Amino acid sequence: MSDCPNPRHLLITRPEVLKARIGPAFSKIPEWFIRQVTVPFVITRLALLLVGWLGVRLLPLPVTFPSAWEIGPDGNKHTVENHISPISHPCVNMLSRWDAGWYVEIARDGYHYEPGSASNTAFFPLYPLLIRVIHALLFLPANDYWWLVPAIALSNIALLIGLTYFRALLAIDFDEEIASRAIIYLLIFPTTFFFSGIYSESLFLALTVGAFYYARTNRWLPACIFAALAAVTRSQGIILALPLLIEYFRERNFSLRKIGWNITAFALIPAAVFAYALFLRLRFGSWTVMFDVQGIWGRHLMWPWHPLAWFLRHAPALSLEHHDRLDFCFLVLLLGGAIAGLRQLSISYSVYLWTAVAFFSCWGLFGSIPRFDLVTFPLFVVLALIGARSRAFHLGYVVASTMLAALFMVMHSQWNWVA
Repeated sequence: MSDCPNPRHLLITRPEVLKARIGPAFSKIPEWFIRQVTVPFVITRLALLLVGWLGVRLLPLPVTFPSAWEIGPDGNKHTVENHISPISHPCVNMLSRWDAGWYVEIARDGYHYEPGSASNTAFFPLYPLLIRVIHALLFLPANDYWWLVPAIALSNIALLIGLTYFRALLAIDFDEEIASRAIIYLLIFPTTFFFSGIYSESLFLALTVGAFYYARTNRWLPACIFAALAAVTRSQGIILALPLLIEYFRERNFSLRKIGWNITAFALIPAAVFAYALFLRLRFGSWTVMFDVQGIWGRHLMWPWHPLAWFLRHAPALSLEHHDRLDFCFLVLLLGGAIAGLRQLSISYSVYLWTAVAFFSCWGLFGSIPRFDLVTFPLFVVLALIGARSRAFHLGYVVASTMLAALFMVMHSQWNWVA
């Protein structure tokens, strides 16, 4: 009798063996990860893509931005004349607007700087660096399409990681209802599409929430590593140092005698920013390159009453071209969250909200605050706590946010400015 296995027997047993090996791995996935993180993530991301696609098909908007582009059938950028194409790589194109070009340019070609003109040194390096790493590791083609795809994938993977950390952080202080509500409120926020596009918001959220999670669990080296990485992801990452330091002292009852060697990990946060500034100094001969470039777009630190005074005197009426009044509403929302959070949040979360309000108010323009709100996670904890007590607020928030999110997705996907 032959000792060779029966092929028919192998066809029957291999699926069973595969199931036996994979089954236990899937059984270890927490139920909350599927129900509270994965399902809302998938539903909201698919809904955004559907809304954007329907907008291009049924509600084409004129493209007024003179440098607008889209990926054509050949996989490379082409100038957009009047309307974007509804058939050429729609999913990639609708998520590749505005700052996407700057990030991919850094990932592919590195930094460049010309005094007195807009350049990519205004954008911090971690997000484009990760795009470059993924592109190289996967040996992807060099055309524009295959630079955009890994960037979109990175944003969505980072969002999923950020939501996982967010839920773990919420579980420290709140029940499952508040955790689920905060995650949903975050995912349906009017500017939520930035999480899935080629922007650094999702990476910054993951690093920020991760830093607070490790801080709340008294693991200060990973907390400060995450905060340092956040500081080289977005400019507002530097404001994480203060609330994290307050959390450090809070856990020690603000006793100087309980300070340990691990406080030295906080040096990583300014060190990361200094390392980036040093790189720019060695490359372009100036310590102030990033500030000079931001100034070209009207952004520079000033007393908060200066942009407020300009807004009160000169803000034009709300239109497709001018959103100043709407942007100011998002600053008021953040300020309201900071006030409400004084009695509802831990001191470090509250300090983070107030430092965010101060930073955004002093940055010269209100233009991107709807996007900046998106990554200030304590705001959504406050909103969730209010929504849990008031059904009217919950319904109002869900309806208003989803409607604005759909409108903003249609606008953004067709090269109309949102934030």
